[in-house]
Amino acid sequence: MNTKQKVVEEIKKAKRIIIFHHMAPDGDALGSALALREILEQLDTVHIVDNVITSYIPDVYKYLPDVDKFRKPDDDSLYNTYDLGITVDCASKDRLGEATELFNNAKKTVCIDHHVSNTGFADIDLIETSVSATGEIIFSLIELLNARLDKNIATNLYTSILTDTGGFKFENTKPETFRICADLVEAGADPVEIYKNCYEIKSLSMVKLHARVIDRAVVSEDQKIIYGVIKRDVLNELDASDDFIDGITESLRQVKDVEVALIFKETLKKTTRVSFRSNGLDVCKIANFFGGGGHKLAAGCLIEKNIEESIKDVLSIVEKQISKKEICF
Repeated sequence: MNTKQKVVEEIKKAKRIIIFHHMAPDGDALGSALALREILEQLDTVHIVDNVITSYIPDVYKYLPDVDKFRKPDDDSLYNTYDLGITVDCASKDRLGEATELFNNAKKTVCIDHHVSNTGFADIDLIETSVSATGEIIFSLIELLNARLDKNIATNLYTSILTDTGGFKFENTKPETFRICADLVEAGADPVEIYKNCYEIKSLSMVKLHARVIDRAVVSEDQKIIYGVIKRDVLNELDASDDFIDGITESLRQVKDVEVALIFKETLKKTTRVSFRSNGLDVCKIANFFGGGGHKLAAGCLIEKNIEESIKDVLSIVEKQISKKEICF
């Protein structure tokens, strides 16, 4: 019995299931979690399925079907113990945040993910690093569970794959990616509307934030590194929320000759969240060095230092990796 079959067997044995995803969720995390919920709700053997979210839902993803069904970890309607706890698109247990206790209390746990940095933390770890998004793995479970692919599931999974491939332009976009998306479109996913929601509908505050950060971006002398800095006062001044930074790192990465683009964002706790994008360098290794993770060309981490110290520490490692003059890991 392979790992995927083991996951299916555990799902079929469970009556109460709870689904988790990582903090500060993106399209893959939200789309995969919502799609999995609707798939499991079709099963006669499953009586309760709950989705948990530890933070707020980014405005860009509020169009997702049943997105209002997410519950916070302290919701009184949640059970203390579930038969099965499933994480989707979460590379490490600490990324569950306030939902960690609920995950630990589950009688059996499953991790479904595609991050190369995921070393496994559940009873059963279904980790497929070759797929474009966790949504692809969720899609493969539909047939195995004898479930029906409907419009809501298709919309959520299409969003998952679209966003984690950067609009089908990242190197993780494979022939199978398009074959899956063709099935999703046939099932009712609207590629035009989903793309508009994800990439073309932005608030004025978001546009102003992107313009401010890009305009003030710092470029290294050899033009191989570019980074932007976002402090709390800028977010407050522009009335911008934290999720408005999505897409800035990718824009900086497009600058000619740049090998690594970074965004340093000051958190409410005065720590620093770093977003990495690369045109070749394995930034996942750098993120790992600082306790983070992700993919080879796109990764992130949270550093328990102020933004000035974090910039200094991260740039030092990135410069060494680019120059290859020192072995950092």
